[in-house]
Amino acid sequence: MNALYAAGDMPDIFGAFSLTKREMVEDGALLPLNDLINEYAPHIKQFFADNPDLQRTMVDGEIYTLPMMRMDENWEKGCVPMIRVDLLEKNGIAKPTTWAGLVDVLEQLHTIYPDMVPWGARGQNRLIGLDSLSWVTSFGADYNPYIDEQGLWHMGRIESEYKDVVTFLNDMINRGILDSEYLTTAHQTWIEGLSSGEFMFWYDNPVFAAQVNPALATVDPDARFEPLEILENPYGYIRNYQQPTNYVDEYYFSADTKDPVLLIKFMDWAYSTEGMYTFNYGRDGETYSIDASGDPQWLPEVLAAYAGNDNAYYAVQSDFGILNNNFSPAWLNLCVEVFRSGSGDTNTVDAKYVYNFYKDNTSIYEKTKEPPLSEEQDVRIREIKQEINDYSATEINKFVMGVRPLEEYDSFVQELIDKGAQEWADILNEAEQTYQALIAQ
Repeated sequence: MNALYAAGDMPDIFGAFSLTKREMVEDGALLPLNDLINEYAPHIKQFFADNPDLQRTMVDGEIYTLPMMRMDENWEKGCVPMIRVDLLEKNGIAKPTTWAGLVDVLEQLHTIYPDMVPWGARGQNRLIGLDSLSWVTSFGADYNPYIDEQGLWHMGRIESEYKDVVTFLNDMINRGILDSEYLTTAHQTWIEGLSSGEFMFWYDNPVFAAQVNPALATVDPDARFEPLEILENPYGYIRNYQQPTNYVDEYYFSADTKDPVLLIKFMDWAYSTEGMYTFNYGRDGETYSIDASGDPQWLPEVLAAYAGNDNAYYAVQSDFGILNNNFSPAWLNLCVEVFRSGSGDTNTVDAKYVYNFYKDNTSIYEKTKEPPLSEEQDVRIREIKQEINDYSATEINKFVMGVRPLEEYDSFVQELIDKGAQEWADILNEAEQTYQALIAQ
């Protein structure tokens, strides 16, 4: 993408890459969409009217990117705590409801099963909080910028709560509860560890259990992972981030497109009912039909073709080019749930099971998108990110592993502040004030 951009040879529609949206706008590389939408795109115009938070994606009041809009219910609950419930049942141990209780339970189980690793984590992103769906949120902290209930932005990794996270992880390493190899644990290695019975607990995407539990059952017929309720954190409250309902900034458009009107008409059709069915189900009469209630349904021959595929849920998406890893501006996530290998029971823990387990939990909510930035603000935040992001992760992992003593943590925070960490939050607060004033108008 960088090579295409440098050569001025961008495709009409593309996704985000290493440049920020502001950089591309300043270069004149993105197609401004406001006028085109107002004249030719009634579906897109309605989405922006119905979802005012999409205005956070604008640059200086102009739309340059379009979202992937979820058109059905959001079953995705983010990353959640998953534990070997069979081990709890065999040993008469109650499910933990707090983070402190989880540590006690894992210590008990580790005493009983010393050859097992209590907490298995895949890499650093979700363990130290680089990924916003990390367990860190549940613990009451944040690594990245976050907005509080008063509407103020903070830089999570310089807050005292994040120091508590690092202290906690270091303690888990010292007690032998957290897998000390987490930094080098690739996804497949982690899945193999879960499937073989090596790990007792994980905090990640719960639907991996649909893959892990059947494999684990071949090792021990009673063995299975199930979700826990979101744990109460050390500060006495419960919270967790979930996957967003809509994915913003998914589609960028080249300013050099030869026919902007045709392009916006095509995108508007993609957000229409016909376009939605096309990009989620394929061709009417060939892969799906409309039932008596007016809803799309896969044809029986399509269902039969994937009936014996253990990875049918993903194979269908790949084969048809649908859902959020492909091109579906208006997407129906539930259209492929029928292909899940599970049936909603505890042996599979598929998406529907997880959804039903957490559907009444009001402590799981979506993360607020950062406000739009001015050119100067965008440039400065990019400078700060370059200064602190790699350094932050490197040093935090040193604290977790005990390579750098925790007594130096406050000095580390000051280093981040000196490099611009607090300024980053200040800039976001300035931008938020500007954005709120714009909304008020």
